[in-house]
Amino acid sequence: LHWLSAVHVGMPFGAAAVLAALYLLFGASIRFLVRRGMPFILTVGVMAALEEIGQTVVQGASGMPWPHRSLAFTAWEGLTGAACVLGAYGLSALSAMTSAWASGLASLRIRDGFRVERARRLIASGFVLAIVVVAAQMRGSLRVSAVDARLESGDAFTTAPILLIQPNIAQSLKNERGELASAEKILDIQKKLTTDALLDMADHRLSPLAVVWPETMIPYQFVSPEIAKRFPEAWESEYNVIGHLAGTVPPGMNVRFLVGANYVIEGRTGRHVELGDHDSKDSYFFVDPSRLPESVPQPGVAPWLVAPGHHDKATLVPWGEYTPGGSWLPLLERLRGAISIIPELTAGPGDEAPFLLSTAPPKRPGFANREVLAGTIICFEIAFPSRCRAWRRRGAGVLLNPANYAWYGDSEMPSQVMALGKLRAAEFNVAVVIAGNSGPTAILDPAGRVTSQVEAGGRTQFVSGYGYGPLRIDPEYETLYTTVGDVPWLTAGALLLAFALLRRRRPPALSAPVDQAPAGAVTRP
Repeated sequence: LHWLSAVHVGMPFGAAAVLAALYLLFGASIRFLVRRGMPFILTVGVMAALEEIGQTVVQGASGMPWPHRSLAFTAWEGLTGAACVLGAYGLSALSAMTSAWASGLASLRIRDGFRVERARRLIASGFVLAIVVVAAQMRGSLRVSAVDARLESGDAFTTAPILLIQPNIAQSLKNERGELASAEKILDIQKKLTTDALLDMADHRLSPLAVVWPETMIPYQFVSPEIAKRFPEAWESEYNVIGHLAGTVPPGMNVRFLVGANYVIEGRTGRHVELGDHDSKDSYFFVDPSRLPESVPQPGVAPWLVAPGHHDKATLVPWGEYTPGGSWLPLLERLRGAISIIPELTAGPGDEAPFLLSTAPPKRPGFANREVLAGTIICFEIAFPSRCRAWRRRGAGVLLNPANYAWYGDSEMPSQVMALGKLRAAEFNVAVVIAGNSGPTAILDPAGRVTSQVEAGGRTQFVSGYGYGPLRIDPEYETLYTTVGDVPWLTAGALLLAFALLRRRRPPALSAPVDQAPAGAVTRP
C-alpha cells in the first residue's frame, strides 16, 4: 500500500478500506461454509481464489490487485509452469490450502478426547494435499520441458532479437515534461541509449525485430487525426518526434519502434479551445521512422504508423488515472485532480488487433508463414489475467509490458512485476517483454524463464542500459488455462455455496465426549 502514496499520501487509506472489506468477506465466507459442513481446507482454497478474483474486479479494474499468494511460487520453475493448468489464482488456492492445513497443527497441542482424531485427519488431508502439490510440480516441469521440445522440433520458433531500452528517467524529471528543457533531456537520454545499442548490434551483425521504449517515454503528445487538423503545431511536433527516432538509426539499418506517449483525442468531453483540455489516452505506438516523408504531411495522415497504429491502456487506476463516477459528479473529478498529478485519462476499447511484428517461415514446406503477433499490456495491466487472456485469444504470441515503475522507488515492486510476468507467460504460453523505465526490463519465454534482462553493476533496478535477445514464439499450442480461464474456481465456489445452503448449520465446535466431561457439566444429547 505504501507504493500508492507516491501518487498521493491519502490513496493508501482508500485502498486499505477496500481491501479490509474484501478480507472480511473472505473470512465470513469461510466461516459460513465450514459451519455448514464444507471441508475446511478445500473451502479456504476456493475462497482464496475467489477473493483474489474479486480483489481484481471490485477494485474497479484498478491495476492494484496485490497481494497475490501465487507470486511466491515463481521461485520454482515447475510450479510456475503449473499455471498453464491452474492459472495464478489456482496457485493461490494451492497456497491457501497448504496454509489452512498448517493452521491445524497447533490443535495437536490441545489434550482432549479428539486429539488423536485431529491427528488422523491432518495426516490424511496432508497426504492428499502433498499429492496435489507434487502433481502440480510434475505437470509444470513437463510443461517447461515441452517448451524446449517444441523449439527443437520446429513447432515453436525464435525470432530476431528485440531491443529493450531502460533509460532510468527520474520521476521528478518526468513530472516536469511539460517544460521544454526537461522534455528534450528525456528524449536525448533515450536517443543516445538507442543509438549505442543499435551500433552494438550492428557490430555483431544483428538487426532488431523492434526497439522497445517504456510507457509514455515520449515526452510530447501524439494527436488523433481530428486533433491534428485543428492543432497543426501539435501535428508538426509529432512529425519532429518521429524525425528524432529516425536520427537514432545508424545508416544502412531499417528499424521499427514501439514507443509510448499520451494520445490526445476528441473524447467524452468533446472539442475544446485549448489542446491540453482535451481527453487523452495512455497509448503505445508502432512506428517505422523510415516512412517519414521529407516534409510535414497532411494533418492526420501518419505514414510512419504501422497498422493497427497504436494500442490504448484499457485498465486504468481509479483516482490515480481516472475518476470513478466523475461523468455524473464533476466534484469527484476536481477531488481526483487534487489527489493525483496524472491527468484524467480515457480508457481504450480493449479489443484492438495485435501488432504484426514479423513473420517466420512455415513449420513445413507448403504451409503459410507463421506470424509474430504482439498484444500490449501497459503498466499494471500485467496483473490482470483476463486482459492478457483476451490478447492470447486474438492470436498474440507476445505480450508487451511497457511501464514506468519509477513511481514506487527502490522497493520490492520489480520482483513482484517479474513474478507476474512469469505467471502470465506460463498461463498463456506466450513470450513476455517487460520494458520498465527504471526496471525491470526483461524477456521471458513461454515457460516463464528469464532469457534476457538489463543489468548494470549487478543491479537491475534504477540503472540505465539496454538489452536484446530473441523471442520464443509458440502460436499453435493453447494451454488449458487459456481455454477455460477462471471458470473452474467460479464453478467450485457456486457448488460449495449450493451444498452449504442445502445443509443445516452444524455446532460451531465439537464437545468433549460425555465420559470425559467435568463433574456437574451439562452435556448435549
